[in-house]
Amino acid sequence: MNLENNTNGGNHAAPEISRRQFIRTASITAAGVFGAPYFIRAESLGAQKLRLAFVAVGGRAKAHIVHSKTELCVAYADVDQKQWKNMKDLAPDAPAYTDWRKMFDKHMKEIDAVFVATPDHSHATPTLRAIKEGKAVYCEKPLTWCISEARAVAEATAEHRVATQMGNQGHANEGNRLVVEWIRAGAIGDVQEIHTFTNRPIWPQGNLTRLLQPTPSDLDWDNWIGPAPYRDYQDGLHQFKWRGWFDFGCGAVGDMGCHTWDCVFWSMAPDYPTSTELVKIVTPGKESFPTKSHFKWTFPAKGNRPAFEAHWYSGGLKPATPEEFMDDPKRQKKDANGNPVKPKLPNSGSLFIGTKGKLLVEGDYGNSPRLIPESAMEAYQRPPKTIPRSIGHAEEFLAAARGEKPWDYPGSNFSKYAGPLTEVMLLGSLNERIEQEGFKIECDAVGRTITTAEALARVTRVRRPGFEL
Repeated sequence: MNLENNTNGGNHAAPEISRRQFIRTASITAAGVFGAPYFIRAESLGAQKLRLAFVAVGGRAKAHIVHSKTELCVAYADVDQKQWKNMKDLAPDAPAYTDWRKMFDKHMKEIDAVFVATPDHSHATPTLRAIKEGKAVYCEKPLTWCISEARAVAEATAEHRVATQMGNQGHANEGNRLVVEWIRAGAIGDVQEIHTFTNRPIWPQGNLTRLLQPTPSDLDWDNWIGPAPYRDYQDGLHQFKWRGWFDFGCGAVGDMGCHTWDCVFWSMAPDYPTSTELVKIVTPGKESFPTKSHFKWTFPAKGNRPAFEAHWYSGGLKPATPEEFMDDPKRQKKDANGNPVKPKLPNSGSLFIGTKGKLLVEGDYGNSPRLIPESAMEAYQRPPKTIPRSIGHAEEFLAAARGEKPWDYPGSNFSKYAGPLTEVMLLGSLNERIEQEGFKIECDAVGRTITTAEALARVTRVRRPGFEL
């Protein structure tokens, strides 16, 4: 389908060097003169506003739009023209495109930073191009659709030294910091097992079938398909139901792993596993993720930290409820008839099991960590707060993009954190794609490589022409 890709009009000058490039250059020069680290604030250079571009403006992008009200939108792209209405307040005169590639071709020199909020399968291509052009990038989670893309994005970020942030906003929360500080301080001894569980999926998964319909006239379907194998239009797929399909999403662990498992990856610093194994699968599909699954990673010892196992449960599956939680007198409740009701684990969270106790993190964003039973929490002498507190997840990115902070200042930057975290999440989703209970993917943890041929063949994809990395 060929659509007009610049229907709002509007022209912008294209200076030879962007303000962001000028800020970076001036910052590096100042660091050489005054001693690193030294960063000139953008305000002092007369560049109070970052010049932004948006790749997708619906769904999660709405949150980015809110955070960007203090900045300047140069242009935006969304394959669904119905979503353009979301930009009417922030950028009523900015040109709109259905093809982000045409937006980049015309406006790249004017852009300081890019927000990417497409479905998973289309994250890597605009993200990588912007990084190679020296632009700051904020990309939704999971960072990429496949492992090879995550590695490429992380390496490019380190090479070009641009500000980046993945959209796992809980990484800025106080609760996640407390988990890391308590685990590192030995609150529960040596961690032996971790069980992370989520109520996702809340979209269709299982043995899905294609329901083909005519393509809406205001949707650039070819560009929505992007690098994936072409298929005809399916109603609702591009808006939300894409997460359950192998070609476009990464299932429940792709959606929530970078949130719910964030406290695990941060506190345990696991790097690569020695293996990942599918323990249970319910309603698998030839083209789609299962309705429920349970898989586990096995991580080797690192430094003074012993080896441990980490389990992932989706679709309502959970680990066994610990006795310390179920029998905790401070958690007991009664039903309408006055009968005692044993407490149950929350719908989502992480359970750390150590040699000296247990830690439960309730919810997806690390907000409510508690030692269990509650008496253990009350008796615990909390260690000093050793991790710097966040100024806000989006604010970290904007500060680094302005040059006020180092390029790797954001906590979930692509090179040091988000890329490696995404790789481990996607190793788990490979088990779901292979769909064999008991199947184990072996890895070289030191070399950070997969050694099982069937899984190794799935770390990348053949991309459609025009959407190469």
